[in-house]
Amino acid sequence: YVKNAHQKGYKVWPLITNNFDKDLTHAFLNDKHARDYIVRQMTAYAKKYKFDGYNFDFENIYEQDRDALTDFIKQASKALHKENLVVSMDVTAPSDNPVWSKCYNRSELARNVDYLILMAYDEHSRLSPQSGSVASIGWVKKGIEDTLSQGVPKRKLILGVPLYMRLWKEKDGKVSSETLSMQGAQTLIEKHKLTPEWLNDKGQYYFEYKDKDTRCQVWQEDAASLKLKLDLVGQYGLPGAASWR
Repeated sequence: YVKNAHQKGYKVWPLITNNFDKDLTHAFLNDKHARDYIVRQMTAYAKKYKFDGYNFDFENIYEQDRDALTDFIKQASKALHKENLVVSMDVTAPSDNPVWSKCYNRSELARNVDYLILMAYDEHSRLSPQSGSVASIGWVKKGIEDTLSQGVPKRKLILGVPLYMRLWKEKDGKVSSETLSMQGAQTLIEKHKLTPEWLNDKGQYYFEYKDKDTRCQVWQEDAASLKLKLDLVGQYGLPGAASWR
Protein backbone atom coordinates (compact mmCIF):
# COMPACT_ATOMS: atom_id res chain seq x y z
CA TYR A 1 0.00 0.00 0.00
CA VAL A 2 2.70 2.48 1.01
CA LYS A 3 4.82 1.74 -2.05
CA ASN A 4 1.81 2.23 -4.32
CA ALA A 5 0.89 5.52 -2.61
CA HIS A 6 4.48 6.80 -2.80
CA GLN A 7 4.61 6.03 -6.53
CA LYS A 8 1.54 8.25 -6.95
CA GLY A 9 3.16 11.09 -5.02
CA TYR A 10 1.23 10.64 -1.77
CA LYS A 11 2.67 10.66 1.73
CA VAL A 12 1.34 8.15 4.22
CA TRP A 13 0.54 8.89 7.88
CA PRO A 14 -1.09 5.80 9.43
CA LEU A 15 -3.74 6.47 12.06
CA ILE A 16 -3.13 5.25 15.61
CA THR A 17 -6.34 4.88 17.64
CA ASN A 18 -7.20 4.23 21.29
CA ASN A 19 -10.46 2.54 20.22
CA PHE A 20 -12.37 5.26 22.14
CA ASP A 21 -11.67 3.17 25.26
CA LYS A 22 -11.20 5.35 28.37
CA ASP A 23 -9.96 2.51 30.57
CA LEU A 24 -7.48 1.12 28.04
CA THR A 25 -6.17 4.65 27.51
CA HIS A 26 -5.85 5.27 31.25
CA ALA A 27 -3.94 2.00 31.61
CA PHE A 28 -1.27 2.67 29.00
CA LEU A 29 -0.90 6.40 29.68
CA ASN A 30 -0.06 5.61 33.29
CA ASP A 31 2.31 2.73 32.56
CA LYS A 32 5.85 3.82 31.62
CA HIS A 33 6.72 0.41 30.15
CA ALA A 34 3.62 0.39 27.96
CA ARG A 35 4.31 3.92 26.73
CA ASP A 36 7.92 3.11 25.90
CA TYR A 37 6.85 -0.06 24.09
CA ILE A 38 4.25 1.77 21.98
CA VAL A 39 6.79 4.39 20.91
CA ARG A 40 9.36 1.72 20.02
CA GLN A 41 6.75 -0.14 17.97
CA MET A 42 5.73 3.00 16.09
CA THR A 43 9.35 3.82 15.30
CA ALA A 44 10.06 0.26 14.14
CA TYR A 45 6.97 0.09 11.90
CA ALA A 46 7.78 3.47 10.38
CA LYS A 47 11.26 2.26 9.43
CA LYS A 48 10.02 -1.11 8.16
CA TYR A 49 7.22 0.28 6.01
CA LYS A 50 8.72 3.68 5.16
CA PHE A 51 5.92 5.75 6.65
CA ASP A 52 6.11 9.55 6.34
CA GLY A 53 4.38 10.31 9.63
CA TYR A 54 1.61 9.32 12.02
CA ASN A 55 -1.83 10.56 12.99
CA PHE A 56 -2.98 10.08 16.59
CA ASP A 57 -6.74 9.67 16.87
CA PHE A 58 -7.21 9.43 20.63
CA GLU A 59 -10.78 10.19 21.73
CA ASN A 60 -13.02 9.60 24.77
CA ILE A 61 -10.39 10.04 27.49
CA TYR A 62 -10.77 10.69 31.21
CA GLU A 63 -10.22 14.35 32.02
CA GLN A 64 -7.90 13.24 34.85
CA ASP A 65 -5.57 11.78 32.17
CA ARG A 66 -5.17 15.13 30.42
CA ASP A 67 -1.58 15.71 31.61
CA ALA A 68 -0.59 12.08 31.02
CA LEU A 69 -1.91 12.33 27.46
CA THR A 70 0.11 15.50 26.86
CA ASP A 71 3.24 13.84 28.28
CA PHE A 72 2.80 10.76 26.10
CA ILE A 73 2.34 12.81 22.93
CA LYS A 74 5.45 14.80 23.86
CA GLN A 75 7.42 11.58 24.39
CA ALA A 76 6.19 10.04 21.14
CA SER A 77 6.73 13.21 19.10
CA LYS A 78 10.30 13.53 20.31
CA ALA A 79 11.13 9.99 19.22
CA LEU A 80 9.25 10.21 15.92
CA HIS A 81 10.74 13.58 15.00
CA LYS A 82 14.21 12.05 15.37
CA GLU A 83 13.18 9.74 12.51
CA ASN A 84 11.98 12.75 10.46
CA LEU A 85 8.36 11.68 10.75
CA VAL A 86 5.48 14.16 10.67
CA VAL A 87 3.30 13.95 13.79
CA SER A 88 -0.34 14.98 13.69
CA MET A 89 -3.15 14.59 16.21
CA ASP A 90 -6.92 14.87 15.96
CA VAL A 91 -8.82 17.01 18.47
CA THR A 92 -12.47 17.83 18.93
CA ALA A 93 -13.92 21.34 18.98
CA PRO A 94 -13.65 22.85 22.48
CA SER A 95 -16.70 22.22 24.68
CA ASP A 96 -17.62 21.51 28.30
CA ASN A 97 -17.57 17.75 27.76
CA PRO A 98 -14.86 16.27 30.04
CA VAL A 99 -14.07 13.08 28.09
CA TRP A 100 -14.58 14.40 24.55
CA SER A 101 -13.00 17.84 24.92
CA LYS A 102 -11.49 18.82 28.28
CA CYS A 103 -9.09 15.86 28.05
CA TYR A 104 -7.05 17.85 25.48
CA ASN A 105 -4.53 20.52 26.52
CA ARG A 106 -4.60 21.91 23.01
CA SER A 107 -1.89 24.56 23.42
CA GLU A 108 0.61 22.08 24.92
CA LEU A 109 -0.22 19.39 22.38
CA ALA A 110 0.36 21.94 19.61
CA ARG A 111 3.84 22.64 20.98
CA ASN A 112 4.84 19.03 20.43
CA VAL A 113 3.12 17.94 17.22
CA ASP A 114 3.44 19.32 13.70
CA TYR A 115 -0.30 19.60 13.20
CA LEU A 116 -3.52 19.45 15.18
CA ILE A 117 -6.45 18.37 13.04
CA LEU A 118 -9.72 19.91 14.20
CA MET A 119 -12.51 17.37 13.79
CA ALA A 120 -15.11 19.96 12.80
CA TYR A 121 -17.96 17.48 12.66
CA ASP A 122 -20.51 15.71 14.87
CA GLU A 123 -22.17 18.93 15.95
CA HIS A 124 -25.08 16.49 16.38
CA SER A 125 -23.64 13.06 17.11
CA ARG A 126 -25.40 9.80 16.30
CA LEU A 127 -26.69 9.64 19.89
CA SER A 128 -28.06 13.17 19.89
CA PRO A 129 -31.58 13.45 21.37
CA GLN A 130 -32.51 15.88 18.60
CA SER A 131 -32.03 15.96 14.84
CA GLY A 132 -29.52 18.37 13.34
CA SER A 133 -26.52 19.06 11.18
CA VAL A 134 -23.22 17.21 11.51
CA ALA A 135 -21.33 20.43 10.72
CA SER A 136 -23.22 23.68 10.11
CA ILE A 137 -21.01 26.53 8.90
CA GLY A 138 -21.46 28.71 12.02
CA TRP A 139 -20.57 25.80 14.31
CA VAL A 140 -17.45 25.03 12.24
CA LYS A 141 -16.33 28.68 12.38
CA LYS A 142 -16.82 28.75 16.15
CA GLY A 143 -14.81 25.55 16.47
CA ILE A 144 -11.89 27.10 14.60
CA GLU A 145 -12.02 30.33 16.62
CA ASP A 146 -12.35 28.53 19.96
CA THR A 147 -9.41 26.26 19.12
CA LEU A 148 -7.20 29.18 18.10
CA SER A 149 -8.22 31.01 21.29
CA GLN A 150 -6.85 28.10 23.33
CA GLY A 151 -3.35 28.85 22.09
CA VAL A 152 -3.09 26.69 18.97
CA PRO A 153 -1.07 28.53 16.28
CA LYS A 154 -2.98 28.80 13.01
CA ARG A 155 0.07 27.48 11.14
CA LYS A 156 -0.47 24.16 12.94
CA LEU A 157 -4.26 23.86 12.69
CA ILE A 158 -5.75 21.72 9.92
CA LEU A 159 -9.51 21.88 9.34
CA GLY A 160 -11.16 18.45 9.31
CA VAL A 161 -14.41 18.27 7.31
CA PRO A 162 -16.99 15.46 7.04
CA LEU A 163 -17.69 13.57 3.83
CA TYR A 164 -20.78 12.13 5.47
CA MET A 165 -24.00 13.22 7.16
CA ARG A 166 -26.83 11.59 9.10
CA LEU A 167 -30.26 10.37 8.14
CA TRP A 168 -32.43 11.31 11.11
CA LYS A 169 -35.61 9.40 11.84
CA GLU A 170 -38.32 10.69 14.19
CA LYS A 171 -41.16 8.43 15.26
CA ASP A 172 -43.45 8.63 18.28
CA GLY A 173 -41.32 11.42 19.76
CA LYS A 174 -38.13 9.35 19.58
CA VAL A 175 -35.09 10.23 17.48
CA SER A 176 -32.60 7.84 15.89
CA SER A 177 -30.02 8.22 13.15
CA GLU A 178 -27.79 6.37 10.74
CA THR A 179 -24.68 7.49 8.91
CA LEU A 180 -25.32 8.54 5.33
CA SER A 181 -22.75 8.86 2.55
CA MET A 182 -22.79 11.64 -0.02
CA GLN A 183 -23.87 9.18 -2.71
CA GLY A 184 -26.48 7.77 -0.34
CA ALA A 185 -28.03 11.22 0.09
CA GLN A 186 -28.21 11.68 -3.66
CA THR A 187 -29.91 8.31 -4.01
CA LEU A 188 -32.59 9.34 -1.49
CA ILE A 189 -33.20 12.63 -3.32
CA GLU A 190 -33.72 10.81 -6.61
CA LYS A 191 -35.79 7.99 -5.08
CA HIS A 192 -38.23 10.34 -3.34
CA LYS A 193 -38.14 13.00 -6.10
CA LEU A 194 -37.07 15.71 -3.64
CA THR A 195 -35.86 19.29 -4.16
CA PRO A 196 -33.47 20.16 -1.30
CA GLU A 197 -33.79 23.63 0.25
CA TRP A 198 -30.67 25.76 0.82
CA LEU A 199 -30.30 26.95 4.43
CA ASN A 200 -28.14 30.07 4.57
CA ASP A 201 -27.64 29.90 8.34
CA LYS A 202 -26.41 26.28 8.10
CA GLY A 203 -24.48 26.56 4.83
CA GLN A 204 -26.15 23.34 3.70
CA TYR A 205 -29.03 21.92 1.72
CA TYR A 206 -31.83 20.31 3.73
CA PHE A 207 -34.45 17.79 2.73
CA GLU A 208 -37.03 15.66 4.47
CA TYR A 209 -39.62 13.07 3.56
CA LYS A 210 -42.09 10.69 5.19
CA ASP A 211 -41.49 6.93 5.30
CA LYS A 212 -44.85 5.57 6.45
CA ASP A 213 -45.22 7.14 9.92
CA THR A 214 -41.55 8.14 10.27
CA ARG A 215 -40.23 11.65 9.55
CA CYS A 216 -36.82 11.46 7.83
CA GLN A 217 -34.50 14.49 7.77
CA VAL A 218 -31.10 15.21 6.23
CA TRP A 219 -28.79 18.21 6.54
CA GLN A 220 -26.76 17.50 3.43
CA GLU A 221 -23.02 17.60 2.89
CA ASP A 222 -22.22 18.15 -0.78
CA ALA A 223 -19.97 20.26 -3.01
CA ALA A 224 -21.71 23.49 -1.96
CA SER A 225 -21.44 22.91 1.81
CA LEU A 226 -17.87 21.66 1.55
CA LYS A 227 -16.80 24.68 -0.49
CA LEU A 228 -17.98 27.01 2.27
CA LYS A 229 -16.03 25.01 4.85
CA LEU A 230 -12.88 24.79 2.73
CA ASP A 231 -13.02 28.55 2.10
CA LEU A 232 -12.41 28.93 5.85
CA VAL A 233 -8.92 27.46 5.40
CA GLY A 234 -7.91 30.57 3.48
CA GLN A 235 -9.96 32.97 5.61
CA TYR A 236 -8.24 31.84 8.82
CA GLY A 237 -4.80 31.27 7.27
CA LEU A 238 -4.73 27.54 8.04
CA PRO A 239 -2.23 25.20 6.33
CA GLY A 240 -4.81 22.86 4.86
CA ALA A 241 -7.76 20.54 5.27
CA ALA A 242 -8.42 16.91 6.15
CA SER A 243 -11.52 14.80 5.66
CA TRP A 244 -13.24 11.86 7.29
CA ARG A 245 -15.47 9.45 5.42
